[in-house]
Amino acid sequence: MARTAKPSDPTDREIYDTHRRYIAVMEGARLAEISAETKAHYLRILQSLTEKLAMPGKPLSEVVGEMMAEAAPLLFQAMQR
Repeated sequence: MARTAKPSDPTDREIYDTHRRYIAVMEGARLAEISAETKAHYLRILQSLTEKLAMPGKPLSEVVGEMMAEAAPLLFQAMQR
């Protein structure tokens, strides 16, 4: 379950605040501007990342490596547009 109170550690608090800002930006103007195809790719990456992060004991370095391999082709494709 998501945390409801801000953490006391300064770095944790920055992560907390950045996550909330990211959500506000995406749900605000950004999401409406994205094409249906890009939304499908983004959703797939976001779902995959969330599933990997939810695996207990999975090292963050492993999550990042897997996400780089999955997202790289989509990122390069987006840069060519």
